[in-house]
This record gives sequence, structure tokens and C-alpha cells, in this order.
Amino acid sequence: MTTPLRAGDPSEVGGYRLVGRLGDGELGTVFLGRSRGGRLVAVRVVAPELAADAEFRRRFSELTASARAVSGFYTAPVVDAAADGDLVWVASAYIPGPSLREAVAAHGPLPEEALRALGSGLAEALARVHAAGLLHGGLTPGDVILADDGPRLTDFALARLWDAAHPSRTVAAAPGGVYLAPEQVRTGAAVAASDVFSLGAVLVYAATGRNTFGDGLGSDALLRVVTQEPDLAGVPYPLLDLIGACLAKDPAARPDLGEVVRSLAGPGPGDWLPPTLVEMVGERKAEAGTHTGGTGVRSGRRALLAVAGAAALAAVGVSVGIWAASGDDRPTTGTPGSSDGANGNGSEAGSGPGVVKLTAGPLVEVGREQGDGEGVAFSPDGKLLATGGLNKVVLIDPVAGKQVGVLAVARALGDANAVTFSYTGGLLAACYTLPPDLRSKNDKDRETGRAAVTVWDAASRQEVITVVAASQGHSLAQPYAVAFSPDGRLVALGRDGRDSIGTAVVWEVASGKQVASLVVGPGSNGTLGAARSVAFSPDGRTLAVGYGSDLKGAVDLFDVSSSFSPVATLALDKTDPFGVTSLDFTPDGKTLVGSFGGVAVWDMASRKLTATLADVNSHYQGVSVSPDGKIVAGATFSGSTGGGVTLWDLASRKGTAVPTGRSGGGKVAFGPDGKQLAATTDTGELLGAIQLWSIG
Repeated sequence: MTTPLRAGDPSEVGGYRLVGRLGDGELGTVFLGRSRGGRLVAVRVVAPELAADAEFRRRFSELTASARAVSGFYTAPVVDAAADGDLVWVASAYIPGPSLREAVAAHGPLPEEALRALGSGLAEALARVHAAGLLHGGLTPGDVILADDGPRLTDFALARLWDAAHPSRTVAAAPGGVYLAPEQVRTGAAVAASDVFSLGAVLVYAATGRNTFGDGLGSDALLRVVTQEPDLAGVPYPLLDLIGACLAKDPAARPDLGEVVRSLAGPGPGDWLPPTLVEMVGERKAEAGTHTGGTGVRSGRRALLAVAGAAALAAVGVSVGIWAASGDDRPTTGTPGSSDGANGNGSEAGSGPGVVKLTAGPLVEVGREQGDGEGVAFSPDGKLLATGGLNKVVLIDPVAGKQVGVLAVARALGDANAVTFSYTGGLLAACYTLPPDLRSKNDKDRETGRAAVTVWDAASRQEVITVVAASQGHSLAQPYAVAFSPDGRLVALGRDGRDSIGTAVVWEVASGKQVASLVVGPGSNGTLGAARSVAFSPDGRTLAVGYGSDLKGAVDLFDVSSSFSPVATLALDKTDPFGVTSLDFTPDGKTLVGSFGGVAVWDMASRKLTATLADVNSHYQGVSVSPDGKIVAGATFSGSTGGGVTLWDLASRKGTAVPTGRSGGGKVAFGPDGKQLAATTDTGELLGAIQLWSIG
């Protein structure tokens, strides 16, 4: 329940107006906040004694940045954070509903069908957390919100912060108590299977109303976790074996999260809660309505543009100067979300040599589900713009600035993570994760971690073919990138690897025949390891695959004509946690540009790094080269200043930044005539959107 603000509480944090208190925890106070667009968020303000610790701030910044990459229906997404101001805070989407702990305390244990929906939803959420390179590390019933359409996992970025704040603390003092796994109690370190153990303990609580290892904190309670068998009395019989396996002392004996999802598979949440809890959720939703003016969250593009940055852009049209090398002594860089740098506020646009005018156009909302607005691509004729979303691809008319269609991807387990058009042949493709097909008699079809690419005819919007990449042995895997060869004959997918950082898989579009499976980054794929970007050179002779793991990454080049034999590796000294996330060639194929947190430029003839347009700490996740090869666009986000799009003149290396508001940017693309630019971002309601600009 929300309680009033107290004397001394802040009234606003990071642009979010605080309207009440949601609770207190080990890391600080959680407030109910409202964005400028009316969206409700849960804002956790870190306790001052923790915020004073420099190491804590550093770790906080790293973990919250990684947490923003978590997508999935059963998670409460992290939407904003800052660690460099007076207050250290993180904001996540507010889910109106009681915590599991509140619900069970008020109305008793859940029935079996509700337990199945709870367990499968939480397992899927944890899988998404793990896929982003995070561990929850401290799951308890208080971290689970019961919404009317399913459970939501919260605080998945925060449990491990306790270690950063208290490096010398004993395990007995750590959050999580009797929900910690035995290996956490013994060593203080968590692994993926530790979250499975905690999930089992949470399900016992939901089924019985009590902790499986008894009550209390401290060393006595944790000793029971390590030495005693779980008390499963009262757990429904059909769930005993699964929950008992989750609570195995040996991490290797526990099922993986994919097995948990399969074992609990049912018709889905639907009306999953008993009537008493439906009423409880309704009360929370009604209470949330009072904080949005009694009518719920505002919708509509005009209302959404009230968000900071977006309103100003749409109202006046920001003009951006890109100065070519001419001895001009204006600043060469700007900070997203500020007016610093080369015309970052548009005040001097329209004068000086080599100026490019960038004017904000429509902000197109693409969906009301988390994960909407994944990737962006223009069709070769410029008449369509595509972006991925939850079980769909959204089609936009970039001239009119409105949606014109949706391609359903019903078989996807979550989002269509990337989209691309072919240069010829009129094709559109999207990649996504496939759920296990439990009805299939083929063992490979029943595996978790499969990836797929669907190809459509863009004009008729009819499916041409779907190709499937076998599991690489990781139940948490997902694909990240897709690209056509210039002639539309081949389609390539970037994804995780088996005994490697990543894999690129290539198929013939016409036949669906797999023609290559390319290993990149031999060795362990670490925490976030994957091939996250793929691009064919304009002549179709080279396939570039970008990847990374544990702050190291590179681009591998393969010769298409010689059965994709490896040609060279373009190494980077350091990348952000996601590695090389985006690649684009200049039209002549002589230069390759990639984002790695920073932005790198390579000469393809010498295979040398010739420029770094932005350093690794700049949060760039997407790049695009203009059709004339003269300008590079990069999309970035920053929890403290917001994010934006930066444009560089490729010859002079000079650039300027355009703010896109607090949500920042993800991927970016030039229109085929060079007169439009599009970037993924969020609306004022923190929903997926595409921001369009006109150029010239």
C-alpha cells in the first residue's frame, strides 16, 4: 500500500515527481513516482550511507545499465537510473498489485493452478535476467508482485549490490535469509542455479504460507538451509518432485529454468488468481488511478511528448550542425541531453560549412508491452519502417509517421529482437527465441534455447520461410541480430554460442538450407557473451560478425565466396558488457563502423582501427551510416542525463548530439534517401516508440 511522503522525503527524483511511499528495504526507500507523461514508476532511492561509498556507486551504475537490457513479460523493467548525483536511485515500471508476501499473509496459500502460473512466470523472468548477464541472487516473496495478468519479478538488479556495499559482511547479514541457496551460504557467491533454489523456496511459501527452512535470520537460520531437508508438507502433490528438485543441495542437481517452465506449463495466467486476490489487485489498481488524475495513464502522442526533451524537440524542431573539416574551432562533441557541444541545442544551426539540419518529426508509439520497439530498419524504397516487439513486427509509414500494420510472430518466446529489409527482392526478416515444442517427438524441437528467423514478402506481408537454429545448450539464449546479403539470397543470424562467445548462422532464403554456422570468440561465452551484430559488405563478399563477453569484444570477418572461411579479426581493447552491438558498412565497402559502448571506425583494406568517435563509457548501442557514406549516426542512453542520437562527419570526425529525452536511444537507421533518421526510444509513458527526424 502507498503511504504519504514524510517530512524530509524528496519531492522529485530524476524528473519523476514522488507521490507516496511504497516501502523500505536494506538498500533504501521505495517511492511511487510519476513521469512527466503520467506514467507511474517505482523509484528506489539508495540509503545515504550506501550512496557515500564510491565502489557501491560504480557497481550500481554497472548493474542498472545491464538491467535495462532485461526484457520479458514477467519482469518489471528498469527504465531509468543515476549514480552520479547527490541521490543514487533506480526507477522501474510500477506494477499495481500486492507482493506475494502481502497476498499470502492476507489471504493464505495459493491454489495449484495459481502456483503453476506463478512458477512458470517467475522462471521465465529469471531466464530473461540471466540472459542479460545478471543474477537475482536474493529472490524472496517480497520481490514478486501479483498483477492481474501474471506475476512480475522486481529488484533483479539490486540483490548483488549488497556485496558492493558490504564486502566484508557475513552471509548471515545478507538479504535473502532462508531463501538463499546453500552455495551462497557457504561461499557468499551465487550461480544461475542459486536463483532456481530461491525460486523453489518462494514456491513453497506460496503453497504453504511458511518458509521451507523455518523462520528467522542469522547463522542458525542459514545453517538449516545447508544441513536440513526442506519442509514440503502442504505442497500440492503434482508439484512435489519439481519443487523438491529445485531445492536440491547440489546446484548441478537442480533443473534449469527451461525445465521449470516446461514442467509447469499450462494454459497461461488468464484469470490466474483466486477471487480474494483479484479484489486485492483491484484495490491497488484503483489506488494507482488516484495518482494519475483518476483516469489512469494518459495516452496519445501529444500527451506523450510532454516528456523532457521530446516536447522541446517536437515543438520547435531541433537543427543540428555537423561541421566538416575546415579549421572551425567549434566544440567537436556534445553530451546527450544537454546543450553543450557543437550546437547541441540547435541554437546555431543553419550557418557554417557542412551544416546538416536535423528536425524532429513524429514520435510513433509502437506498442503498450515491454519490449516493443526492438531494432529499426527502413525498406529500400523508404515507404516502410519496421521495428520489433512482443510477438510481433510493427510496420510504420515513416512519411506519415503512423503505424500501418503488424506482422504477428505468435511462435516467438518474447520479443522479435531485430529486424532488417533486403536490398533487393522486397524481403523483411526478424529474429526471435523459440519456446520448446513439448508436443514434438523430435528431441531437438523440445530443447530450450532455439532461435528462429522469419522472412516475409514486405509488399504482401506474407510469410516466405522460417528457419530454425538449434539450441546451443543454453536455456537462457536469445538471438540478437539479423542481416540479408545484398542480393537477398542469404540471411544471417547472430546469437550465443556453445563453447564460444557467439555463433553466426547463415541460411539460403529460397531453400531454407543452412550453409554456415560460424564460431566467434572461441572459449567461454561468459555472462553476456553472444554475437550481437551481423552485416554483409555492400559487394556481398564479406560477412562481419560483432561479439563480446566480459568487457572484451571484436569483429570477425568471413569470406562468403570461400564457404565463409575466416579472414581477419578486428579486435578492441575493451567494450561495454554487451560487446559489439551494431555494425554498418559505408556504401563503398571501404569502411566499417561499429558500436561497442563507444563507436569504432575500421579501414577494410588495412583491417586497422582508424578512429574512435566515442569511448567505451559512452553507452552507444547502435550505429548507422548515411547513404552517401559521409555521416555516422550513433544512438546512446545515460541514466543521469538522458540519451540521444549523435551525428559525426566521417571525414572530420566532428559531431554533435541531439537529446531524445530520459529514455535515450537504442538502435538507429538512416532512410535510403538520406533525408530521414529513425531511432528506437520510449514515450513519456515509458512505452516503446520510434523517433523520426527529417534531414536537410
